[in-house]
Amino acid sequence: MQILKTALLCCTVFLAVSCGGDSETQTVIVNETKVDPNQITPTDIEALDFTDYMLNSSSQTKVADWEKLHELNTQADFLKKGDLSFFAGSDSIVKVFVGEFKAGIPESVKTNVIQARVTALETKLLKLNGATELDNVSKKELLQEIKEFLEALANLNLQINKKFEKDANNVGRPE
Repeated sequence: MQILKTALLCCTVFLAVSCGGDSETQTVIVNETKVDPNQITPTDIEALDFTDYMLNSSSQTKVADWEKLHELNTQADFLKKGDLSFFAGSDSIVKVFVGEFKAGIPESVKTNVIQARVTALETKLLKLNGATELDNVSKKELLQEIKEFLEALANLNLQINKKFEKDANNVGRPE
């Protein structure tokens, strides 16, 4: 019985010591910002491997009245910064833009080569718009669509530059 009393006393002392009421409990609050792994960042777009062509100064002055081309180049600059808002717009807005883009082509650049590039650009723009509206598109697929659109726009800019360079260097043939 004496052993039982001693054991009970030891347990009581042990519980009293381990349950000290004066100890402070610290609560740590961790602020976690969840990063969407499918979000397109400027770094992702910079990592795309393509050659980007911009309009040179003489081409810019000759297509100054083609407002939709300048607007599209501006939207492409926003896209390169990760802003997909224009391309994620509704189908009707993008289709109206494409219609105005094609209708506004100046006569000075209305050649078969440039119209072919405009058609390719239209296809890639509509394809990118469709991909941004889907919820189940992977980041890799979306980056591929962005790359194809930027390549199509760069090719259009290159063809416009080439057309005006060729016009400037048009030397009559000797007879």
